[in-house]
Amino acid sequence: MRHMIRILICLLLVSYNLHAQTPTHIRSASGANNSFPFNTTSSNRVQNLFMPSDFIPALPMGTITKIYYKSATSTTGTFSNVTISIGTTTLTGFTSGPWNTGLTTVFGPATYTNTFVNGQWFEFTLTNPFFYDGSSNFIVEASQTGLTSGVIIQQGSIGGNRRMWGNVTATTASAGTGSPEFGIEIIPGSPCTKAIATATTNINSTSATVNWNAVPGSFRYEYLIDTTTPGKIYQPIVSTTATSAFVTGLIPNKMHYLRVRNYCNAISYSMWDTMAFMTLPPCNKIPKIAIGYVDSNSAQIQWDTANNVVNWRFLIDTNRADPANGNPLIQVTTNRFRSLTGLKEGTWYYVHVKTRCVQNDSSGWALDSFYTPTPCRKPVLQLSYISANNAVIYWNPVKTVVNYEYYFGSVSTIPANGTPLLAPSLQTPYLQPNTSYSAHVRCNCIDNGIKSSSGWSSLDFTSEPPLNISANAHIKPSIETYPNPVKNNLVIKLNGAAKGKATASITDVKGAVVRSIVIDNATTNVDVAGLASGVYILQYADAENNITTKFTKE
Repeated sequence: MRHMIRILICLLLVSYNLHAQTPTHIRSASGANNSFPFNTTSSNRVQNLFMPSDFIPALPMGTITKIYYKSATSTTGTFSNVTISIGTTTLTGFTSGPWNTGLTTVFGPATYTNTFVNGQWFEFTLTNPFFYDGSSNFIVEASQTGLTSGVIIQQGSIGGNRRMWGNVTATTASAGTGSPEFGIEIIPGSPCTKAIATATTNINSTSATVNWNAVPGSFRYEYLIDTTTPGKIYQPIVSTTATSAFVTGLIPNKMHYLRVRNYCNAISYSMWDTMAFMTLPPCNKIPKIAIGYVDSNSAQIQWDTANNVVNWRFLIDTNRADPANGNPLIQVTTNRFRSLTGLKEGTWYYVHVKTRCVQNDSSGWALDSFYTPTPCRKPVLQLSYISANNAVIYWNPVKTVVNYEYYFGSVSTIPANGTPLLAPSLQTPYLQPNTSYSAHVRCNCIDNGIKSSSGWSSLDFTSEPPLNISANAHIKPSIETYPNPVKNNLVIKLNGAAKGKATASITDVKGAVVRSIVIDNATTNVDVAGLASGVYILQYADAENNITTKFTKE
């Protein structure tokens, strides 16, 4: 009983015919049996080149359903990952080098077991039948990755290098003579109506829409795009039920070929139909953006042109990254020249330009940048203190300044150079009373590595007389306050003579007294840094006079 079970198991493992039938179409060869590829683990991959005239009777157009080899030994063998692939070619001979690619896998079980009989055919029934056009040369590749008890096949010599062999893991192979005894079963005739390729549309440099006619009752279509002269079919093949496809990744300015065929059921297909089309030259990114006449708030830009240009899209912003699609600030223009105004000083700007070509083709974004410098502005000079022998001049710090220069003299003549100064203030001791002077100050700046100097600012003033207040008794007094508005130090200047004891008070708009001052000199300095911003009233009073004035605290 156990013996019978073992026999039954062995019979079940033989999934293909023990004694295959004689094939209809035979390529006869004998006299030089070979171990490649079914009796070795080194040269376990072979490609054989066949021509239609090799077979008796000649091969018709039709669907190949089985292929055959003839055994030269008797054994039962088991193989791992047996793979059979077929593809048409324009080659008439092989050369050593890379394996031929683009073949269609027609048989590929993980495990294959068969009993081989010396002198008899053994067959492979194709799980993916192959349509043959009846006229092309074709390649049959056989390989395996492991075996127990391999089989030697019958082989003969033939003119030309019609065989390549090597290891299944290698990228190259040796070429030479030799061809196996080989058979084919083919169902004659084209099983399906051809799909006819029609004119390609929407062609640009890297994409196009390929089209073909609808075949009534079609199961599906297959198509591919390549740049090879019609003949050998390359992968990848795309399946679809549509009659057009938008294809991308094409090569600019190159002839491409659409290959399309129709499937009338799951395994039967028509011959390929071919349509050539030429892609447009590339829609190139502009090579250069020229930027000039840049100042603090304006600039001019210009860019180079290119072939097939329809217009340009451009954006000027403060973001280095490429603009997002759909950015509403992107402008469209046919003018390569732009004058920019209203720019913000001290800012990096980025110029983005994209070329738009015919057929809605476009380049990538070209990028350049520029910086709007901050002007080196004149300082605004103010007198914060003056007496008969001393004066203090100050100004607000200037943006991008590295130092100041000053010149102090007795005449208002613009100097050529001055004395360097870091602080935004200048004290001038040792003045002569009641004498006119001129102070000149300018800024030296650096912005983004660019050095510049402002013009000179001048302030003319006269030092106080040497007399005290009583010496001006005949002059009716008046009051001056400066600077106005004031930030820290308010100067009260008394013009004329006070009548007796002189005082002043500072009140806010609600009438509250916030400062009380004794006036005992021609100029009096009052610290107002602690006052809140707003309008204040200064009231002066002596024995005969009352004077009111206003000032603003920043």
